[in-house]
Amino acid sequence: MGPRKPNILLQHTLHLYLGVIIFIFAVLFLRLAWLQLIQTQIYKTKAVSNTMRWIAVEASRGEIIDNQGQVLVTNRPVFNISLNYLGLKNQDIDQVIHNLVGILNDPEITFESIKTLLEGQNRLYEPLVIKRDVSMEVVTVIEEQRRDLPGVSVEVHPQRSYPYGSLAGHLLGYVHSIKEELDQPGFEDYSLNDLVGKTGIEKVYEKYLRGQKGYRQVEVTSLNQPIREVREIPPVSGQKLVLTLDLKLQEAMEKSFDEVLAQVQKKYPKAKAGGAVVLDVKTSKVLAMVSRPGINPDDFNGKSLSQAQADYYFRNSPPALRNRVVQGSYVPGSTFKPITGMAALSAGQVSPTEKIICTGQYWNPPKIKCWDVHGQVDYYKAISRSCNVYFQEMARRAGIEQIGKVGFEFGLGGRTGIDLPFESSGLLPHVGWQEKEFAARREKINQEIDEKLEELTKAYNLKIAEAATSQEKKRLERELNSQKKVWEQERRSRLDFYTKWHDYDTYNTGIGQGYNQFTIIQLANYVTTLANHGQRHKPYVVEKIIDAEGNVVEEFRPELVMTTSVAPAVLEETRKAMTLTTAPGGTAYGLFWHFPKEIKVAAKTGTAQPGRAGYVKNKDYDGLFIAFAPADNPQIAFAGVIEYGYSGSGSVGLVAKAVFEEYFGLTKPQPQPQPQQQQQQQQQQQQVTPPPASVSQPPAAEETPVTEENEEQAEEEIEPEGEGIEQPEETE
Repeated sequence: MGPRKPNILLQHTLHLYLGVIIFIFAVLFLRLAWLQLIQTQIYKTKAVSNTMRWIAVEASRGEIIDNQGQVLVTNRPVFNISLNYLGLKNQDIDQVIHNLVGILNDPEITFESIKTLLEGQNRLYEPLVIKRDVSMEVVTVIEEQRRDLPGVSVEVHPQRSYPYGSLAGHLLGYVHSIKEELDQPGFEDYSLNDLVGKTGIEKVYEKYLRGQKGYRQVEVTSLNQPIREVREIPPVSGQKLVLTLDLKLQEAMEKSFDEVLAQVQKKYPKAKAGGAVVLDVKTSKVLAMVSRPGINPDDFNGKSLSQAQADYYFRNSPPALRNRVVQGSYVPGSTFKPITGMAALSAGQVSPTEKIICTGQYWNPPKIKCWDVHGQVDYYKAISRSCNVYFQEMARRAGIEQIGKVGFEFGLGGRTGIDLPFESSGLLPHVGWQEKEFAARREKINQEIDEKLEELTKAYNLKIAEAATSQEKKRLERELNSQKKVWEQERRSRLDFYTKWHDYDTYNTGIGQGYNQFTIIQLANYVTTLANHGQRHKPYVVEKIIDAEGNVVEEFRPELVMTTSVAPAVLEETRKAMTLTTAPGGTAYGLFWHFPKEIKVAAKTGTAQPGRAGYVKNKDYDGLFIAFAPADNPQIAFAGVIEYGYSGSGSVGLVAKAVFEEYFGLTKPQPQPQPQQQQQQQQQQQQVTPPPASVSQPPAAEETPVTEENEEQAEEEIEPEGEGIEQPEETE
């Protein structure tokens, strides 16, 4: 019995192992049968997919056209060189990069720069664009050396094209490689190689312009070489933008602006920057816009900037990249005076015919000067001759609260809402701003003084503790108390000067100096509102959006923001006064003396002291100009600034003249008497009578000849010497 027991156990064990083996093979057989018979189609598809590649087909961005259908921005096909990480073998990467760098022969594309791009790529499955818009010669060399360039591909992509070069560059904006946008909402379906709008309307209307990518399914070999195209999903082009811009007017304004800059620089070499804009009075459509220095969008068109370009756009002074029409904030100078005048008239503090005596400086401290001795001036003469004394008195009578109210209603000191990015808010020193600003200043001053007192106390307490005698301690305690009193007096002095609104602040504000800072688009919107009977609209650049089939996707119409509370009679008298600026004796008569009577121009010139770094006091001035025409039935309005231009009529006013001539189709004037001769003839034919008592009829301006000398000196606002009135920094 004993020997049989182990045999039985052995047989049981063998049977168990045999059962396990049979079970395992049965499972394998069943699994194989399942895969072979049931899931054949699924795995067949997967096997086929391993030889297929989905290649993205870039969509053309939407075109941009002017209001007459002229194409300003379109697309053209270009060759791009890409590096596909999946197509590279680890041991070949460095050699492939060296080979590619040698073929491209571009100083901006080096072995190190490509390695940096590869190391920073977190989407390794996406091809990396190395260079855009290469020549056919480079493409040919790459194809000839294909064996030495695994992972390198040549693809055709649509790229932005600018038929008019740098025209309206700031307004149009540019596209460049996507970067920080990848982490922002709305860019989830973008790839590393995409170009996106960075500035201008390219940025604001990115979602309309970009279109939708298409895809090609291509069969490839194990080396990623294409065999055949299986199917294609075509891309959908971006939508077309129709602008409010008038191409001819834009060309005329840019040409004139460049010519005027070159002319002004002969006398004022610093005059290298500025901007101007033209609006439709009834709708606030932007008809033309220029900012200088200009930009060429093609410089950024998916390319790396050269060192010279980078310096021009970012490092040189003045830098070129900023659109000064919507981003630059400027002290308005005398272009602000109609606001002060309307504030005083609206408050019932003056009538248009009341006369104020100008002796060359205001009689209240700090006795801010005027650029001339005007004698008796009323509202009409004060506007046309730009009298500082008159408008300081009007500011005193109206008060800063009323001035701020009127300025706000005309859109000053706040963003206009124009459909362009990075718009600055400017600064209108109204009562609300004062409360916030002065509260912040008080907190800062008190904190600084408290820190000084704490440091002082600690230092003296240490000395007192180490004093050898009680007499020495008492002396140190007296010194400490004396020093504390000095700092407390400093606190009171600084709080009184920097955290309170003073009378001279009101006077400075009234003549467009002081804290006032506005963008050019705000100045244009303000004069447009005045010309449009107090109705203020939101400026806009894009009129409608059209899809590929020609259907209107979205249409933008004039948007009324508000109607001012200023009485129609006050608006009318202000428009009449501004019309006299271009009449004999006015500061802009020399610009528009040859215009026909049916196209009278209403204007206001400005000469401003910004008080910023680089400006020499009482020497360097910005030239400003606002205008609308025709004065009787306004159609367009203009606002412009030339930095360091010295005077409005002698700088950017010349641009306004060229714009109005283009818009109204005025030919070169026939030989006529010059302004001074014409005025002498008029003086011989008629006498200048005193102004009538009625508000509805403005008096004739004093017919003093406008010469080159006094035209350049027009409206010079001089801040009081020794007052140390600090100008605020530019507001972004």
